[in-house]
Amino acid sequence: LSLTLTISLAYAVKKMLKDNNLVRHLDACETLGNVTTICFDKTGILTTNGMTVVQVYVGEQHWKNIDNPVKAKEITIPANTKEIIIEGLSVNSNYSSELLSSTEKETLPKQVGNKTECGLLDFVGVLDGSYDEIRTRYPKEKFVHVYGFNSIRKNMSTVIRRPDSTIRMYTKGASEIVLKKCKTILNRNGEIIPFSTVDYDRLVQTFVESMALDGLRTICLAYRDFLPDKLPDWNDETSVVDQLTCICVCGIEDPVRPDVPDAIAKCRNAGITVRMVTGDNINTARSIALKCGIISHNDNALVLEGAEFNRRIRSTLNGEVEQNLFDKVWPHLRVLARSSPQTKYVLVRGIMASKINPTREVVAVTGSGTNDAPALKIADVAFAMIVKFLII
Repeated sequence: LSLTLTISLAYAVKKMLKDNNLVRHLDACETLGNVTTICFDKTGILTTNGMTVVQVYVGEQHWKNIDNPVKAKEITIPANTKEIIIEGLSVNSNYSSELLSSTEKETLPKQVGNKTECGLLDFVGVLDGSYDEIRTRYPKEKFVHVYGFNSIRKNMSTVIRRPDSTIRMYTKGASEIVLKKCKTILNRNGEIIPFSTVDYDRLVQTFVESMALDGLRTICLAYRDFLPDKLPDWNDETSVVDQLTCICVCGIEDPVRPDVPDAIAKCRNAGITVRMVTGDNINTARSIALKCGIISHNDNALVLEGAEFNRRIRSTLNGEVEQNLFDKVWPHLRVLARSSPQTKYVLVRGIMASKINPTREVVAVTGSGTNDAPALKIADVAFAMIVKFLII
């Protein structure tokens, strides 16, 4: 019997390899049939990971459907604002992110590197700019300083020396986070005007949340100038990345994969609970979850941000995760937004440790980056997703 089982599993592994599924652990094939919970990433797994800027708030105006060439031509913003956007998006991104010319079979440029950055670089083209020219003007070895993106602070900044010798820092990241660091904003004439907390609330509630409810990822672009003779301590990131001037907020669309809703429905019919864990804001996450069928308008599914999730499951005395508190949350939790790798790890570990059901939950996790490693390592089944390839 054991020999028969081993041979059948080995045969399954060989068949799966033909479908670009590499099985690293043979027993994972057996465990797959017992999975009761799947924790999915959003970007690139539930969605196509083909990013396009479809809306933008700039110069006190909200432009929609700008992926349509006709609508894109209607964008009217001051020349200096356009120049700042083109320069900021071009230099404040990983230079390995780029758009390659489309082939005869493709209608859109091929996105190489970080897909969010590729979507923003495509927007540079919409504004009749060339990111290649800007990058040639500012080679990365001449950057004054760089604060790379990470999943905790959810923004990145690049400091350059401009031709007039001024030092300029461009910052981009999660809109509600970057906007909180802004004290001024560019108006419709390209002039810098004050940006108060009242202005922040109005912009977020009226425009950012509107984009998020459409399922868009919202990215804010901002900048700050420094005088050459009054440079800050670049090691003090908190004080440097502050007092910013907001340039624009981009709404980036990442469409749901066509086959995802049907796959989610099949999982639910098989008794498998599907949860989505994402770094996007809660409104974007909720919209995508509705489109995928992970939640519906009339169920009691719980949608939380990482901060609120941690507040509910941790002791007020020592901040440690308490299983009894965790067990009150996870059965109804379907979407976890603004999640960090640590929060994803805590979710997976807590579900596996729960004893509220007669049998232990068998948890599968998907991941596409090194920051997913902790959750992938602890899960019963780990799906490491690479472009057109799956490692189990």
